[in-house]
Amino acid sequence: MTKDLLGIGLTGKTLTDLERQILRENTPYAVVLFGRNIGSVKQLRELVAEVKSLAGSNAPPLFMIDEEGGRVDRLRHILPGLPSAEAFAEGERPEELSEWFGKVIGMALRYFDIEINLAPVVDIRGALAPKGLERRTFGDTPEAVVALAGAFVRGMQGAGVAACLKHWPGIGEGSGDPHYGQTVIHSTLEQLQQRELVPFARLGNPAGSIMIGHGIYPKVEENVDLPATLSWRLTTDLLRNVVKFDGIAVSDDMEMHAVSDLGSYEEITESALMAGNDVILFCSHIERVPDLQRYLTERVQSNMKVRTRFDEALKRCDTFRAHCDGLRSASAAPASWNDVVDEAERFIGEFERTRPHREVIVPDSERRKNTRKPRTGREEWT
Repeated sequence: MTKDLLGIGLTGKTLTDLERQILRENTPYAVVLFGRNIGSVKQLRELVAEVKSLAGSNAPPLFMIDEEGGRVDRLRHILPGLPSAEAFAEGERPEELSEWFGKVIGMALRYFDIEINLAPVVDIRGALAPKGLERRTFGDTPEAVVALAGAFVRGMQGAGVAACLKHWPGIGEGSGDPHYGQTVIHSTLEQLQQRELVPFARLGNPAGSIMIGHGIYPKVEENVDLPATLSWRLTTDLLRNVVKFDGIAVSDDMEMHAVSDLGSYEEITESALMAGNDVILFCSHIERVPDLQRYLTERVQSNMKVRTRFDEALKRCDTFRAHCDGLRSASAAPASWNDVVDEAERFIGEFERTRPHREVIVPDSERRKNTRKPRTGREEWT
């Protein structure tokens, strides 16, 4: 087997025999955590530690998680309720509190030995937020998003956790939810450069990682039905040659219907790699991963173009792993869980104090008491 560029999801809170086999025999580049993998503080620590121990002589997988706060909050049952990104522009001292927010999340993820947060969202909010993006954006102008998302990244990196900006090249004006079908953005290249691309251009290289979304851009990509994840024009030419991004490009989950309906897993994996994605995520059906790994190995060994693109991706992935190590080395040692919770509670108290008065239907403290059935499967995409 060659080295691996996949990011994979796990099925539950403990590993299956198949998952152990995959992690031992061909360790993926990354493991992506969801709410279905998180039961308690102790359980999550043990899960992460076991996964990393199975890598043997290979580099252990980097752990990724979507911890945005608000409606995309994987730690919702073990950490006091965290606000949504949109809430930061609704009160006092938004940049200061956004940086503090990033620090709190960074402290929590560092405690669990999670290297990468698949956040912040740097999409710019349109007149109507597309389904799946509600209250996940920092603002409706490039300037607001750069200021608040940039502060969030600084806070998180200061705690030793890497960021991943999403969803390139911007889906704030999208027509739908890519988890379930197409989302079309009718912006021209000039409009994208003046608006959607600004946060990626300003924050991308400091973050080191950008997630490629599944949006469709018919006024930019000649193949009017091709999502960004499969488009060389968008994922290489625009991202690398125009915006000058030199970090890793991480695909959004390739099992979303916006892209999974376009071919077999093997076909869309190769297409995503050749379009310019360096890490390719498959987050739900782990039983398909061995076949994907064998297919990529065969294509790398038999096709020089695929090999060249694969080697380029590997080099970027190694550089990003070193970036993650550097963030950790430059930060303090992980705090205790009690200290993490105390810091989160201090932040939430100050955050709420600086918000305008509003009627609270379900307080965050109650929302986090696990009174509802946790989301599982495809619902966890958002």
